[in-house]
Amino acid sequence: MTTTITFQQFPLIDGDRLKAIVVTNHEKLQLQYLIQTEQEKEFLKRSIQAGTVCKISGELLEPMQNTNEHAFDYAKYLKRHNIHWILQPSKNALQNCASSKKSLAHYIINIREQGIRLVEENFPTTLLPYVNALIFGERTFFDEDLLNAYQRLGIIHLLAISGLHVGFIMGFLYYFFKRIGLTKEVTYWVFVGFLPLYAMITGANPPVIRAVLMMLFLLSSKKWRLPLTTMDTVAISFILFILFHPYIIYQAGFQLSFAVSMGLVMMSNGFSKETSFLKTLFETSLTSMLVSLPILVWHFYEFSIVSLIANMFFVPFYSLIVLPAAIFTWVLQFVDDKIFIFFTNVLSKILIFFEHVVTHVSSWKFSSVITGKPSGIALFFIILGIGVYFLLREKKKFRVVAIFPLLIIFIIYFGGLHYSTKGEVVFIDVGQGDSIFIQLPYNRGTYLIDTGGQIDFPKDEWRVRESPFDTGKDILLPFLKSKGVQKIDKLILTHADIDHMGAGEELLNQIKIKEVHIPPNSWEKPMMKAFLMKAEEKDVKITVSKAGEKWANKSGSFSFIYPLDEKYLDNNSSLVLLADFGGLKWLFTGDLEVEGEMELLQTFGELPTDVLKVGHHGSKTSTSIELLERIKPKYAIISAGRNNRYGHPHPDVLENLQKFNVKVFRIDEQGALHYKFSHKGGTFQTIPQ
Repeated sequence: MTTTITFQQFPLIDGDRLKAIVVTNHEKLQLQYLIQTEQEKEFLKRSIQAGTVCKISGELLEPMQNTNEHAFDYAKYLKRHNIHWILQPSKNALQNCASSKKSLAHYIINIREQGIRLVEENFPTTLLPYVNALIFGERTFFDEDLLNAYQRLGIIHLLAISGLHVGFIMGFLYYFFKRIGLTKEVTYWVFVGFLPLYAMITGANPPVIRAVLMMLFLLSSKKWRLPLTTMDTVAISFILFILFHPYIIYQAGFQLSFAVSMGLVMMSNGFSKETSFLKTLFETSLTSMLVSLPILVWHFYEFSIVSLIANMFFVPFYSLIVLPAAIFTWVLQFVDDKIFIFFTNVLSKILIFFEHVVTHVSSWKFSSVITGKPSGIALFFIILGIGVYFLLREKKKFRVVAIFPLLIIFIIYFGGLHYSTKGEVVFIDVGQGDSIFIQLPYNRGTYLIDTGGQIDFPKDEWRVRESPFDTGKDILLPFLKSKGVQKIDKLILTHADIDHMGAGEELLNQIKIKEVHIPPNSWEKPMMKAFLMKAEEKDVKITVSKAGEKWANKSGSFSFIYPLDEKYLDNNSSLVLLADFGGLKWLFTGDLEVEGEMELLQTFGELPTDVLKVGHHGSKTSTSIELLERIKPKYAIISAGRNNRYGHPHPDVLENLQKFNVKVFRIDEQGALHYKFSHKGGTFQTIPQ
């Protein structure tokens, strides 16, 4: 197709990828473009901004559905932003672009981008992300691990512009206008003009717009003597959001902003003027934690239990020191270079110290609680328990009494989560790799066979992305947290290939692992050696396993049947697990190839199997006719990446499986595969269904 598009925002250029929202024929599209050369990248940086018009040729693609349970659903995300198609331009298609008559919104967006770039040019690396986040609402400059640390502490909201920041700036401007002699009438109209512009300069995120609307309503109420309470302004702002952007109700940021605002307004109504600062701070932090708890567990499957104390300490620090200092230093860059450098160095050292504090505290074992994705009924009772708490507190009941119903609800919830009568096997869609999750009933065992991991090929420096896709962070950890997994009893790394263990280190950092099983001498490979060193630091038990090792409990039996010796031969040293649980016999073969299969059959003879995890992603070098004749599987699962460069699975393997009337599940075509079972048996189910 050939069409004319208008960029609605500055494009996000990360390495060799360009992304932006564009409009054509009154329809919004998500543009995604792979930059071809370094020269083209520099050209696009200079030439494209909000309001730029391009005549391009390209292809319209339908956003791919989510293929893992509870994972981020990109198609649904775009739909809720009124975007239904991805536009993928042809090579060099963005060369034919020109400036057009820009709207006021385009001018403001471009001014914002210039301000962000000015910070990027002038501020030290440590300070840069804070200034851009607190002045322009842009958090992309933060290191992802640091952002995760702030999130685990429950204080990530301090790095986003919200009512706190709007209130501070309004207070400062009101005092300044009063000092220079502006009347209240003039001040009111200045605010009416300034606040909408400020919302756009700071990214127009829901918390900012909500704070600006509330401030405008309160100012107007005072000026025109309207009978509006603070709660009224919250309600009116909410209604306006829903009228103009109904889908925004699904956004976590929107939900958190209004829930916390409503909770704090209700809390403040119960305070007298004599209430101490510390008590107010404690109640504010506790209220924020409780009202945000259902939203956090629904969207992120965990909540911070240290956020109560963290917010009491960090909110005043950011409100009274970091935010004013960020604004002051940003202005200072236009005044005097020497003073600017001095203040930025001082502020950088302060922030470095507090980053160490945040990182250290967030690494504590019990800094956060993984809750899993609650059902609708469970979420209802959690909200009910929080409502009962506030009702009892309003009746002056002790906090211990008021919180008791919520604690009982959580005890029952966690009991059902960790001691379920049903078990599950999940072949996770990790692309070109393997990762298999096994959870036995009644908490009798939680096992993970391989972790998956993306294979990174050498790239030119200009192509390297600051926010690359990561199997561990983007797929494996969200999946495990959605299942409420706080510990893994056995992590089985079949061999030392990156597509089987590449996400292992990320897993170690966030999930407790009791024991790791590896094949003999696999530590000869650098990746396995590095992983084992990290595991030893975490006091994880490391077991070198081969044929003959077994374990069993009331839910099933498990035994390693390969490798047979101590040599490490890459794929043909894969740990092969034979298991009997959920009413089926399972054979997990890792990347075992034909030579290993023959050795296995010579040793064990017949191996009756119901479910075969096809070796080496369906490569031609695995899953021989001899193996299929001996094990006679009913089901076969092939874990391979979509459109992978290796051609997996090979047509010959598929033909062989068809000859034996084996039901084949392909992760690359059908998404993640679940087998849910009880003592009566189980059923297979794919994601999406």
